[in-house]
Amino acid sequence: MSGLSVRGLWKAYPNADRKDELLVALEDIDLEIADNEFVCVLGPSGCGKSTLLRIAAGLEKPSLGTIETSSRPSVVFQEHGVFPWLTVAQNIGYPLKLRGLSRAQRNERVEQLLELVGLSEFGGYFPAQISGGMRQRTSVARALADDGDLLLMDEPFGALDEQTRVALQQELLQIWERTSKAVMFITHSVDEALMLADRVVVMSHRPGRIIDDIAVPFGRPRDIAGLRRDPRYGEITERLWTLLERGTEQEVAS
Repeated sequence: MSGLSVRGLWKAYPNADRKDELLVALEDIDLEIADNEFVCVLGPSGCGKSTLLRIAAGLEKPSLGTIETSSRPSVVFQEHGVFPWLTVAQNIGYPLKLRGLSRAQRNERVEQLLELVGLSEFGGYFPAQISGGMRQRTSVARALADDGDLLLMDEPFGALDEQTRVALQQELLQIWERTSKAVMFITHSVDEALMLADRVVVMSHRPGRIIDDIAVPFGRPRDIAGLRRDPRYGEITERLWTLLERGTEQEVAS
């Protein structure tokens, strides 16, 4: 089975303005993500990207359709999903504690993850004592401690400055290559999608529909300067922006 399989997915909510109508957020979504595949979902704000991820995570139920995962997914949200009253190490070890691992087992795994995300020297710090980028690394490490084969990431670097974002993109790719997880990564950045993904799935404006699924032809490792020198980069970028604009225009026209 693939890391994620979505078939005929719809999601609708009650319309607060018109009680007799439903507000359709997602419309007839089909999506497959294979094991060890990195897929970015790209679309304008309000298109239902985060709703799709929350349904994949089991945090919301679909109105229609089916969704299957190869294992319990691990989730990283845009907001720094860390407990302020726990240290970095305690935050990372929290899922391990819930799973009943012994203190010795937890400590060993936490040390491995701290090293993996470059926070070995900061395990005893509290979130308020470290930078936003470090807090986001803590969130990623805690998701990895949860140890699902499917990693769901909802614009995890969206609130960071450009330099920190690029550094964490590279770290994420290194972690992904070591752990062989399937990844669904939500973004509204074309550059970020082309830097990270094996495939870019493009969604229309609300109701969110998949309007294209594009294989990314660039090898790894990647850097943005190298991508921009490749003539295919400009072609794919133009195609993605055209799709995004077309999706928005369709929504406005309707």
